[in-house]
Amino acid sequence: MFVAAAIVALLLWQNKTLNTAVPADYRAYIPLVAVAIMVFMLARIAGTIASSASSRRERRRELARMRLTKLYRPMLTLFNEQHMTTCSSPLAPYVKDRVRNAWKALRRRRGGLQKMLTAWQALGDRQISTSAEMEYGSTFPLSQIKTLVRASPDCADGKLLNLVRQADRSQYEDHPQYCEVTDAEYALAEHIFAEHERLSALSERW
Repeated sequence: MFVAAAIVALLLWQNKTLNTAVPADYRAYIPLVAVAIMVFMLARIAGTIASSASSRRERRRELARMRLTKLYRPMLTLFNEQHMTTCSSPLAPYVKDRVRNAWKALRRRRGGLQKMLTAWQALGDRQISTSAEMEYGSTFPLSQIKTLVRASPDCADGKLLNLVRQADRSQYEDHPQYCEVTDAEYALAEHIFAEHERLSALSERW
């Protein structure tokens, strides 16, 4: 409606033939009316865009709160009762180790540019290896995590589901001892910690 009114006002203002159809007493007000309609129209458009963006942000916050309260916060609580400790060590702590790895990359890979990039990355890669285990003889709470995911499937994102599947598979592929944590289980725990922090910040943001 306002678009049509703005177009009509502009035509009356710019088109001499149409301009003469307006009584002479009102012609001086045509530019003012055209500008006023355009300003009002732009304000309405800006308000609609702002309202739509605000609605999308609120929906994202609501989804973040739901995923946080139904899934990630209960999963994080499991690690308050069953503590996990980690140990990290570099597999290439010295420059000579990284130079050796870079040389291996140059010899094994094909393609000049890609080979050089891989070797360059190897020079700065200390190859940090991280292992984890549960304290006090407890086990990784995978069964409780799976129960929470099954209870709230609408809150589970694709990455979480994939990590749960990998952790479940690692149980019979890696054969961990009682308190050991497999690499897949550790990746799942890291995702839970990081996603809990992200969702907490998102749900509290105004």
